[in-house]
Amino acid sequence: MNEKTAKLLNRYATLRGVNVKDLKREWNSMNARERFLRRRDLLTDLLSKKKKSS
Repeated sequence: MNEKTAKLLNRYATLRGVNVKDLKREWNSMNARERFLRRRDLLTDLLSKKKKSS
């Protein structure tokens, strides 16, 4: 996991109130394809929340 991914997971965890360690554990158990899809979902969710709050 790189620094960019860690920041993304931390932002998502604080926004959603999810445990960061659980997210990172889940992330490390995924293969490359699953990580790609999950990253896309997290980013779209974060962007939609940002637009709603603006």
